[in-house]
Amino acid sequence: AVIDTATVNLYNPSSYASLVKGQPLFAIGMSSHFSKYNYQNSSSYGRVVGLNQITMAMSVSKRFGLAFGLQPFSRRGYDIEQTILENGDSVRYNYTGSGSTQEVLGGLSYRILNMHRHQLSIGVNYAYIFGSVTNERRSTFVEYDPIGGADQRTYRLHGTRYTTGLNYAVMLDTTGNQYLRLGAVFSPEQTLNAHREYFLYSSDDIEDPNVYDTLVAVLDDKGTITYPANMAFGFSYSFRPKTNATSSRRHIYQLNVYGEYNTTLWSNYQTSFDGEHTVGQFKDARRFSLGLQFSPNIETYNRNSGNSYIYRMRYRAGTYFGTMPNIENGTQLSEYGVTFGLGFPVASQRTNSSLNISVQYGQRGTNEVNALKEQFVSVNFGVILAPSSYDKWFKKYKLD
Repeated sequence: AVIDTATVNLYNPSSYASLVKGQPLFAIGMSSHFSKYNYQNSSSYGRVVGLNQITMAMSVSKRFGLAFGLQPFSRRGYDIEQTILENGDSVRYNYTGSGSTQEVLGGLSYRILNMHRHQLSIGVNYAYIFGSVTNERRSTFVEYDPIGGADQRTYRLHGTRYTTGLNYAVMLDTTGNQYLRLGAVFSPEQTLNAHREYFLYSSDDIEDPNVYDTLVAVLDDKGTITYPANMAFGFSYSFRPKTNATSSRRHIYQLNVYGEYNTTLWSNYQTSFDGEHTVGQFKDARRFSLGLQFSPNIETYNRNSGNSYIYRMRYRAGTYFGTMPNIENGTQLSEYGVTFGLGFPVASQRTNSSLNISVQYGQRGTNEVNALKEQFVSVNFGVILAPSSYDKWFKKYKLD
């Protein structure tokens, strides 16, 4: 339910109709994720840095809005080493995962109800997903290292999926100082086409793929992946103080409160390749989120408002908790975290352009002793570019 004229919200496609006509928003974002993993008496570190969206969204009329862009659909990255004793011999196993999938999407939004105090919009995103991920396992006898074997599985994904959304906004007073917005997003269970490749190798040097001896090779094994349904429900409440004819707009602040419940039915996830079905690997995931945004001055783009720049910034904080689809020793993993963010408006002209920075700290795992746990910090950067109010798109010019 984070829907306003200065934000690109790809998660709810009904948001595009709420943008200002003639002022499209171009958004690009980068994210970084730094993790520390603890398991029994050992620990390790990992990081992921990448692009998280390139998007253009715009309102083309009083009721229609559209968006298109590119964003990650999934990422895989891990590197685990384990040494165990089997029949008196020490065996070293290395597990690695790599790759990612992307989605190119287009979305359309329509405002069904456009009254003074009531607004209702619906929308749909349609996306094409492509990319590949790889799982690899290597094993060697420590005594005869680097002689060993490896098996490798690669999944190439290509398919389409869609997401629907709606939002309803109501003015709670007669002056426009209080608004309540309700939002919902639904993505049904959908089947994606995929290809699987499997290789089994032996090698005199397991660290050098150039000398692998192929024992088994399965190429272009066609199949499907059943991606589970996702549902999200949220609200936002905005408040600003009452004003009168003698009030100065530089003193008008705004407070926004956001809440959301999100669930994905991961228990229905399954794969099917060459008649082989894999089900029951995960449990349903749920998440509860709560956030705040404070704007000391609602006219963020106005340099003549009389306030310093810090009064035109947006200040954000939030928290979330929930369960993950993963299971360890029969126990479902949980996750919680806190977030902080700042929005820096571009005040050189009347525009909705801004730079946004957020920091997130969280933990994942279980409460069991010696279980695998993750502590992480994420730093995210986003830039939103928009034309000034004097240079609107789709404007009809008249000659006198």
